[in-house]
Amino acid sequence: MSGLFSSDAAGLAGSTLAALVTIVVWSYLAGERRIFGWAQHLLAGMATGYLVVISVREVLVPQLVQPLAADPAGNLVLWPAMVLVVVLALGRWLPERLVAIPVALLLAATAAFALGGAVVGTLLPQLAASLLPGPVAPSAVAPGAVAPDGLLNAGIGLVITALVLVTFLHGMRGNRITTLAAGSGRWLLVGGLGGWLGYLAVSRLALLVERLRFILVDWLGIGR
Repeated sequence: MSGLFSSDAAGLAGSTLAALVTIVVWSYLAGERRIFGWAQHLLAGMATGYLVVISVREVLVPQLVQPLAADPAGNLVLWPAMVLVVVLALGRWLPERLVAIPVALLLAATAAFALGGAVVGTLLPQLAASLLPGPVAPSAVAPGAVAPDGLLNAGIGLVITALVLVTFLHGMRGNRITTLAAGSGRWLLVGGLGGWLGYLAVSRLALLVERLRFILVDWLGIGR
């Protein structure tokens, strides 16, 4: 991207806009929340517009509208999806009881899809990977057997997962064991969140250094 003193008009406009948006976001550090709020609205509007365009072009039109227009009788399964789209689009003017049913179905299906994806796509592959033989000598493990460190990792993962799951069992009447398990799972959850927040902080510092380099070197031309 061209800098502030470049003769390229397109590059100058792009770099200047990027630098100004960066400075506007940084204005929150100085206590100027009004300008930062404008940047938030700009980001939310651009993200919403992008998602709407992607949804219409990549999902609704090719997967729903075009098949129904080409063969209405052969795609009977898609008609309930079309009805759901119409109901959600007109939800503001339709009765609340009529809109509540498809919205509840949509939210339930989304939650089930996310939970199933988390279990099938994350938890089970991690457990399966931990059961693979570890970096031990070939003579130490028999063919087809599982390495001891793999069993240990899998056991630790199962115990931590079970303790954290017990933490979310609200309203369950438990004894001393379940109370102790829930407390341990809560501390494990806090530790995991703390580690993740630390990782995010380090990554955001890297982004801050990169934006500073962009402002000083790429845009202002200092140090070139």
